[in-house]
Amino acid sequence: MSKKSAIILSLILLTSALLGSSVLTRGHFWGDDFAAYIMQAKSILTGSMDEFLAANTFTVTQSSYQIGPAAYPWGFPLMLVPVYALIGLSPLALKLPVLFSYLAFLLSFFFLAKRRFTLTESLLAVSLFAFNPELLRSLDNILSDIPFLFLSTLTLLLADMYVHETKQKRRLILVGITGVAIFAAYFVRTQGLILLACILLFQGILFFRQSEQRRLIMVEMLFTLVVFGALWGISSLIFPGGQSSYLALYSGFSTELFIENIVYYSDIFRWFFMTLPGESLVFWIFVVLCFIGLVARFRNDFLFMLYSALYLLVLWSWPERQGYRFIFPLLPLFVYFVFQGIRTLVGWIQMDAKRIGQKLIYAFLFLMVASFAFDAGNNAYINLRSGREINGPFDPLSFETYDFIRNETPPESVIVFFKPRAMHLMTDRNALALTECDRIPEGDYLALSKKVGENLQIPPEQIGECNLHLEKVFENRRFIVFKLLE
Repeated sequence: MSKKSAIILSLILLTSALLGSSVLTRGHFWGDDFAAYIMQAKSILTGSMDEFLAANTFTVTQSSYQIGPAAYPWGFPLMLVPVYALIGLSPLALKLPVLFSYLAFLLSFFFLAKRRFTLTESLLAVSLFAFNPELLRSLDNILSDIPFLFLSTLTLLLADMYVHETKQKRRLILVGITGVAIFAAYFVRTQGLILLACILLFQGILFFRQSEQRRLIMVEMLFTLVVFGALWGISSLIFPGGQSSYLALYSGFSTELFIENIVYYSDIFRWFFMTLPGESLVFWIFVVLCFIGLVARFRNDFLFMLYSALYLLVLWSWPERQGYRFIFPLLPLFVYFVFQGIRTLVGWIQMDAKRIGQKLIYAFLFLMVASFAFDAGNNAYINLRSGREINGPFDPLSFETYDFIRNETPPESVIVFFKPRAMHLMTDRNALALTECDRIPEGDYLALSKKVGENLQIPPEQIGECNLHLEKVFENRRFIVFKLLE
């Protein structure tokens, strides 16, 4: 890569970093997955991982609904440890590992694209992500989605390098590094196992297709398993389990839900284009181009297609819908095959019109990037102008409630609250999310939000219908806290 190209790429990354850091707020939305990640990071720092696991197991298994696993994979909490150790419970600072992961993803995707496309095409492909307003908004969440996006893309890059390497020694080195990357992805999100299945299945297909290379391929398959297995074994000795509780969620699987998920997740790709004028038209243009790219590159890019197919099967069969963030690992492959479709389409054009057609397509993509950048810049400006507004569980009214519970309730109290992991993080009290009147007495205190309605709680205006013996002990504009009397 030339010096000029390196400068252009650096400017794209720097601008994306500036926009990404400028949309970060000093709060968080009310989903409390973030709280579990932070508590896991804190438990690593304090050496209390088993205590965390016991308390969180109580929360997730005794609540009215299973709100998550007993423990998430420990990779992302481990990324949060240095920030938590230096700054403590600062949502703004704890989002920095997510921002850095996004920049690392952009770099990985650029090198993946550069293996197939021209420099101009690679820079345009990366820019669609670097300035995408909806993806940049996702950096404001303390969640593992963006780190997994990075590690998933990095693994595919390394696997692609391994597949196309001809020298045996380098192939084995790349296989080993790919195995490390697969484990890192799995250590951040359980879906990393899809990468392992994809690589092993691809190697198995090569084993049957390339009879003269079977011995080498078998060695590579075993090496992949050994590297992953060794790292998994070491991590299991250090970190407690808890991810197996994910399997309990599959009790909600049905064929009807599977079909509904296919429709739901197929349509949700349009969120990538949400801020564009005529976003539906652009979305369908990209779908057609992606399909052309898939057909044209079926043999050459089978590894990428295999991963996409396996990931989609898991996504469609997963009972819990988590929206746009669940398709993040597929977005770079979606854009990759769109660009392959564009190259195929340009190849169909007569030679004398090919250059004009290519320039028109480049101009269209550049306008998309410019529109993305304008909207992302506007979002950043609004956020900075509002002083990185505090919201959700970190606003002053929430902290008033936490302070009361932390200072005025016994340490062994159980708090009934619609976001029990956030309550546990903020007050160091065990908490449950209960929606049945006859189960509310399992707690010692009942904290209700006045704004969320029937969201894992009985609304304040309906709690009287439960005929419970309650004493109101705290109230502000957002919350009301009752003590349960015998």
